Amino acid sequence: MARERLRQVLEGVFGAPARALFARRTREQAERLLEGRGLREPAARIAAPLGDLVQRGPFEGMRYPRRLGDIVHLAKLLGAYECELHPAIDLLISRAPALVVNVGAGDGYYAIGIARLLPEANVLAVDPDPLAERACREVAELNDVASRIRCASRLDAAGLQAALTDAAHAGRGAQAPRRALCVVDCEGYEDELLDPALAPALAQADILVETHDFARAGVNARLTARFAATHRVERIAIAARIASAFPELAGESPATARGLLDEFRHVPQSWLVFTARTRPS
Repeated sequence: MARERLRQVLEGVFGAPARALFARRTREQAERLLEGRGLREPAARIAAPLGDLVQRGPFEGMRYPRRLGDIVHLAKLLGAYECELHPAIDLLISRAPALVVNVGAGDGYYAIGIARLLPEANVLAVDPDPLAERACREVAELNDVASRIRCASRLDAAGLQAALTDAAHAGRGAQAPRRALCVVDCEGYEDELLDPALAPALAQADILVETHDFARAGVNARLTARFAATHRVERIAIAARIASAFPELAGESPATARGLLDEFRHVPQSWLVFTARTRPS
């Protein structure tokens, strides 16, 4: 707790340089975890012939180079990462949002992947890690979507309300107002951010959120209750990975294959998909 408080104080005083320092240390710790489990070499070896291209799933064909600390990079390239969500992503994309707000955007896997699928949408990618923001911008350039990506380090409920309202109003005129999509993975902060009492425009936005009950006990149930009246609600649980579904892993030992598909998740952990019942007005 004292270490976390010190981090917050230093970030408050020194801003982005302090955030970058702590982000690098966190990424270096992740690299040591990968090395300690004996996964660095097979991950690099299998990824090399893939040419940084996502092989399958909704983001197939996206260029996504590995960055320091991305210990699930190979799973992303294989199309295994969070594959439980693929049907939900297809559904949410089919609803053609005009704005995508990705909170916890990291290096841009979802922000850029979704931008490629929605050529008329703008994307707000939010992450406090300056290294992640730089990577997200670079991935956007690699995939020719940089003109539609805006990055930010912070977003509270008031800022989210403003962004969603602007997106709805942008559709007025010849076209009907268009909805927005929120993709949220922020280690418990979803409890404060996704509150329709503070951001009423959420009632007409679609939402995909990874919930973190291990960090905020009961957040899954609270979010479900908040949106039950305005949205259709689906809960998606973590599913086991089947290594044989990924031919790139053929020849690896079962233990190595399982390790390469491991997403290092806490339990309990799941996702919620909220699809709005009404259109923006």
